[in-house]
Amino acid sequence: MKALIPISIGLFFYLIFFTCSTLLFAEEADLILFNGKVITVDSQDQIFQAVAIKDGKILSVGSDLEILQLAGARCALIDLKGKTVTPGLIDSHYHLMYYGQQFWDGYLNIRHPEVASKADLLKVVGDRAKLLNPGEWISGNQGFHLLADETLDRWDLDKVAPNNPIYIRHGSGQYCVVNSKALDIAGIDRNTPNPHSSLIAHDSLGEPTGVLSHYPAENLVAKFATGYGDRTEEQKIEDIDRGQELCFQAGYTSVQDVIVGSYSDIQLYKKYAESGKLKVRLYALLYINTEEQANYAAHNYLPFSTGRFSFSGWKLAMDGGFAAKTTLMYDKSLYASGLSYPYFAQDEFNRIVQTLHNTGLQVAVHVSGDEGIDMTLTAFEEAIKTNPRPDPRHRIEHGIFPSTDVLARMKNSNIILSTQPQWMAWHGDGYAQATNEATMKLMLPLKTMLNESIPIAFGCDVPASIYQEPKWAFYGAVTRRSQSGTIIDPEQKLTVQEALRIHTMGSAYAGFAEATTGSLEPGKFADLVIWSRDLYTVSPSEMINLAAEMTIVNGEIVFDDGKNPVTAIGIENNQRNKPERFQLLQNFPNPFNPSTKISYYLPETSIISISIFDMLGREVVKLVNEEKKNAGTYELIFDASQIPSGTYFYQLKTEKVLATNKMQLIK
Repeated sequence: MKALIPISIGLFFYLIFFTCSTLLFAEEADLILFNGKVITVDSQDQIFQAVAIKDGKILSVGSDLEILQLAGARCALIDLKGKTVTPGLIDSHYHLMYYGQQFWDGYLNIRHPEVASKADLLKVVGDRAKLLNPGEWISGNQGFHLLADETLDRWDLDKVAPNNPIYIRHGSGQYCVVNSKALDIAGIDRNTPNPHSSLIAHDSLGEPTGVLSHYPAENLVAKFATGYGDRTEEQKIEDIDRGQELCFQAGYTSVQDVIVGSYSDIQLYKKYAESGKLKVRLYALLYINTEEQANYAAHNYLPFSTGRFSFSGWKLAMDGGFAAKTTLMYDKSLYASGLSYPYFAQDEFNRIVQTLHNTGLQVAVHVSGDEGIDMTLTAFEEAIKTNPRPDPRHRIEHGIFPSTDVLARMKNSNIILSTQPQWMAWHGDGYAQATNEATMKLMLPLKTMLNESIPIAFGCDVPASIYQEPKWAFYGAVTRRSQSGTIIDPEQKLTVQEALRIHTMGSAYAGFAEATTGSLEPGKFADLVIWSRDLYTVSPSEMINLAAEMTIVNGEIVFDDGKNPVTAIGIENNQRNKPERFQLLQNFPNPFNPSTKISYYLPETSIISISIFDMLGREVVKLVNEEKKNAGTYELIFDASQIPSGTYFYQLKTEKVLATNKMQLIK
């Protein structure tokens, strides 16, 4: 591997070895990225050629000449070759553990694009039923999508899988559909009362249809379904592993899990962080469904931070979503609000928000419709008026259709909008079909909100969203173009600079982290991403090809697609490319199908073996069998086309070390 510094050898020699007077007084960097476009997202939106990192923080930004002087004897270098670097993106609405769970190999995969219609869904369910014994569960991951005019009920599922209980959740997460056997197992019949804030749908004769809206109703069956109610701690740890890897592949260095379902899962995140395995910065809110839960949580659960994890607040819900027809709008004639109702009466909701506000922590509310947003703001305003504590930063999650007079109220109470502009790109046509022209004029007035200084944050909301990649948030915010080509209120388009600031500093502000993350400024954490495209010049049509090539958290490379080699300087030329220690890197991509790259470092000549093992410890493939290799950096491609989906381990064995990593094959 050759050094990749694009300056003359003489100039390089001068910078590194003949600026002793400078180096005597300057800190030496651990890692330098140079010869690129470093977008800082600082208050002046400055752009530099290079950035230096030391001890997990930004040491300096500046020109190549300035920054390369900070390279010490063991500094690692990345020649950007003109590529763009930004702060690591911060996702304000991400369900890390639960998103990782969606790729568990025990689930029937019903996520888009595998399932995009009723016919797709019934086929994959029927095919799975043919492989099972009677009585075995068919549990789908979240979640299926239907065409605009399609419906689904228990009898549809009974036709394709009459002998197996079925639990499948819509992509939005706001409703599920189960079949007759699943209803019987859960003991749900025409007399079963609706759980709090939920609906058990019935036909004209009073029989349950198998459609269960909102989490408490969905969980009446989920607690019995394989992969839901029986999920073990070991499986949940695997879910966190997988979710974290997916974050890094997208370019997220911080995420906010705004609906952790139980305090035991908060404790599991804590355990994971204390083990040292948590690399992403994770901010969590605990979901509260009833006033009784709010009162108990307020008196028994204290906030805490450990490592890169913090438990810092509460999550509530006031309505559902347009696919479930539970968006709480004043106009009940709309399809999107045809089954809508407030999840809490106003007085009850005011009391709950007041109780949680009084803990001194943040309160976030899932709400999309204009009536629901008004009710949520009323509760926030009452809580702040009764107890005017400083800087609560309460949040509205989604907030798709705010009425025109809401913005002044949000500004006065400093309410944050944490939302998903990518939904305009994916679901804009569906929203238009489910509402009307007047309602669509209310949709996400982002430009007006920015002009009014209302705080905005962006988050992808996977698994409720089809894809997690932030390119869709940028595309949605900048173009506001639906799949049919319709522009949703062009006056509300953002510039890409505005969208990037929202997805970095805006989301940092939503999690009280703007002093340490969100921009590339000296003293802040060294969280950054190298992109495949220049965000500031890429055309909208090319924006959907934007991808993270390398993700760095705290100065550590946590994701690397191999396109940006890392070169060590070293005092002696013959030591420049020699690794300092044995290391088996995480395979890429991961999860993968059907091939993945495995890289490893050898600091000395070694006889090595590399093998693949299944979950039971059985050797599946021998990739390298006791070969002698010189010191250096190596990579190989593992083709898994001949083995089934599942979790596997790959192991590097030498005379001195035994290193093992985990990989996920999804077919």
